[in-house]
Amino acid sequence: MVAISSLVSFLALTGMTVMAAPAGSAGPSSSVSATSTSSPSKSASSSASTSSSSSKSSGGDVTITVKNSCSNSIQVNQLTNGGGAGKSTSVSAGGSTKVSVPSNWGGRIWAREGCDGGSDCQSGSPSSLAEFLLSGANGKDYYDVSFVDGFNLPISISPNGGSSDGKYECGSPACSSLPECPEDLQDKDSNGKVIGCKSACSAYGTDEYCCTGDSEARGTCKASKYSIPVKNACPDVYSYAYDDNTSMYACSPSDGYTVTFC
Repeated sequence: MVAISSLVSFLALTGMTVMAAPAGSAGPSSSVSATSTSSPSKSASSSASTSSSSSKSSGGDVTITVKNSCSNSIQVNQLTNGGGAGKSTSVSAGGSTKVSVPSNWGGRIWAREGCDGGSDCQSGSPSSLAEFLLSGANGKDYYDVSFVDGFNLPISISPNGGSSDGKYECGSPACSSLPECPEDLQDKDSNGKVIGCKSACSAYGTDEYCCTGDSEARGTCKASKYSIPVKNACPDVYSYAYDDNTSMYACSPSDGYTVTFC
């Protein structure tokens, strides 16, 4: 069974518990499953100013455009927080697809290469995630790029419109050049080619790396020797569960969002 990855700041904003996805869904592996009652990070809430409302289609949905700037076709996957059936679609190199989600949607979007049109893809569980919580605290949308469970492709998120007030208000988190992956975290295909990079939590499952058990509290779980190089290479991304202050973005865009892979 695969499960939804934990995003602690999303839990802080909603008080919800991250649930396991049903067997057979295409979601990346989970690093943490917990309920947080802490307040939203300053970067995601206190610096935000009032701006235009989120884009709604005729059905009241928000449109997320997913672009494939990779040299190969990718399978774009979508999963709603709390489980349910995931969705996937193939996007050719240079192409794009539009994802319509409810205005209060919470979930994630990721991509994999080498897929055969079904669930069998060359790139496995480690995936670069675009995570969203729409209409969250103070009516804002919250979004981030997460490498908490690992990564496989360069990625960026850009709000289409909205009023910027500092980096984390309608900013565009991105990682255009992937961090170097330590050998013990490398995910390889049958030919020995590296196709993804696991997080230390995904690889070892310890409390220290997963922010669980004795290391569950915010003040106890710290950046590790594995997450620090990731953060140094890609300062915008979540490198471990409590990386809120420099990783969470907030916006009320006028025309939805664009997620770009590669």
